[in-house]
Amino acid sequence: MTTDNRVPESSPNSPASTGPAASSPSSAPYGTAGVPPAWTPPEPPQKRRGSGAALPWLLFVLVSAGAGIGGWSLNQKLDRVQQEMARRAQAGDAQVMQAQVRTAQALDNQRDLQNRLTALEGRVADSRSQQASLEQLYQELAHNRDEWVLAETEQIVTSANQQLQLTGNVRGALIALEGADARLARTGAPQLAGVRDALKKDIDRLKAVPAADLPQLTGKLDQAIAMIDTLPLQAEEQRAAPKSDATGPSGAGDTGWRATLDRLSGEMLGSLKQLVQVRRLDDPDVMLVAPEQGAFLRANLKLRLLNARLALLARNAAAVHTDVLVAQAALDKYFDGKSRRIGAVKTLLDQVDSGARTIELPTLDASLTAIGQVKDVKDKP
Repeated sequence: MTTDNRVPESSPNSPASTGPAASSPSSAPYGTAGVPPAWTPPEPPQKRRGSGAALPWLLFVLVSAGAGIGGWSLNQKLDRVQQEMARRAQAGDAQVMQAQVRTAQALDNQRDLQNRLTALEGRVADSRSQQASLEQLYQELAHNRDEWVLAETEQIVTSANQQLQLTGNVRGALIALEGADARLARTGAPQLAGVRDALKKDIDRLKAVPAADLPQLTGKLDQAIAMIDTLPLQAEEQRAAPKSDATGPSGAGDTGWRATLDRLSGEMLGSLKQLVQVRRLDDPDVMLVAPEQGAFLRANLKLRLLNARLALLARNAAAVHTDVLVAQAALDKYFDGKSRRIGAVKTLLDQVDSGARTIELPTLDASLTAIGQVKDVKDKP
């Protein structure tokens, strides 16, 4: 509790009064002039009962009012803070939800990217393995370039030789050989010079091959085959056609009985000639061929000529010559050589035989032999 330090008012009975009466010497208590009085302590001030008891209560009321106002203000502030915190908490929850969704999307994207990265790594590994294989193959090819070119040339020459013998494609064989020679020229290997020389010789031989008319030759063979059925056999009986009377009437005096007599005598003479025939046969086995066996003989001859036709298409002149000789021998042995049709068939066969000799194609064995020699030299240690 605070104390009142104010100086109380002096009472009227106070000995230390001020004024002219106090300073006069006649007022001294002891009756001596000029002697100061003795000092007496002042009396303590008297407290006022009314003002001293109300002051604490006033202070208490003021403090309580201030505390209430401060508490109310603090409560309002706390309410505002709680509302702000609630609002921020809601906003934070919403952001957390959005963050979770974005995190899930990011995880999905990450898994997708991981899968893609794994697939890409697999492809990169495959490409690296392929690149390594290609590099190894390239190195092997670089080391064995001459062997590779030689093997490719051998394959080209072998294929050209087969096509030349099967189809007779001279132009295609020339193109193949010229391409092989160009590849060997680009390598510039001295050990392949012998192969190039052999290729050039085969190219020159192919260029010198004369052109043959295969359709014309095959047409002649077809014509000869068609005439086989009309050729007469030696064992078949040939009847002479009766001669017509070209003299006509001799005159007005000739009678009809003379013409009848001449006709009857001619018929009788022809019948007598057919009873006995004198013929020369170099091979007596020809007469043993029965008439019904003639069909088989003609069929065998046709088959022989068909074989000659196939050999002609294959440009096998030796086979054509053999089949033509066998067919001509059969014509001379079993068929009547006096017939004009036999001569026509023989003429056709001779033309086919001579024409087949011009279409005989060379082989490419020289080039293949040269390639084999180079390979043998490389294989030796």
